[in-house]
Amino acid sequence: MLYKQYKYKFYLNINHSIMMGESRGEIHSHTWEIATGISPKQGEFTRFSDIERRINALLDQFQDKYINEIPPFNVMNPTIENVCDYLFEMVREDLMHNGWLLLTMEMSETPSRVYRVTGFSDDDYTFRI
Repeated sequence: MLYKQYKYKFYLNINHSIMMGESRGEIHSHTWEIATGISPKQGEFTRFSDIERRINALLDQFQDKYINEIPPFNVMNPTIENVCDYLFEMVREDLMHNGWLLLTMEMSETPSRVYRVTGFSDDDYTFRI
């Protein structure tokens, strides 16, 4: 199936520490780049600012914070993989309820280290491009 999509980029500034085995690493900061592939409702004009506003509102709860103190990362290891998986589901659900389809999400700490999530079910969505 062909999905036409827009790519949006966001930046999340966080502090975190990672559990490695039984020991916790040092608290350090990141500016993670988040790139999303989003498909709008078929045939409808989409205001870029609407999608940007919605996603920024979801990210604001983590912005400039020590993410280890914020659920679910107070009990889940806040690796780039776990954070991206969690954000993908959170953003996917929000966009789906508003008629958009989240096709992909990528998070990177550097240009050469990128974690990518792609996943959706055609049964979850009532429109096709």
